[in-house]
Amino acid sequence: MKILVTGTAGFIGYHLAKKLLERGDEVVGIDNINDYYDVNLKYGRLKELGINLLMMEKIWI
Repeated sequence: MKILVTGTAGFIGYHLAKKLLERGDEVVGIDNINDYYDVNLKYGRLKELGINLLMMEKIWI
């Protein structure tokens, strides 16, 4: 199943996306990567989910 998760780099969104991926679902994640707290932590979470910075840059181009 394809599921949209907002706030994917945040605490709840990250853990939800991780469980959905482990379950075999396809996740479409959205996050604005604001600086409310450490953006490096957010990028690290996205990397753990299999999303790298290069992929994100291609989306913004």
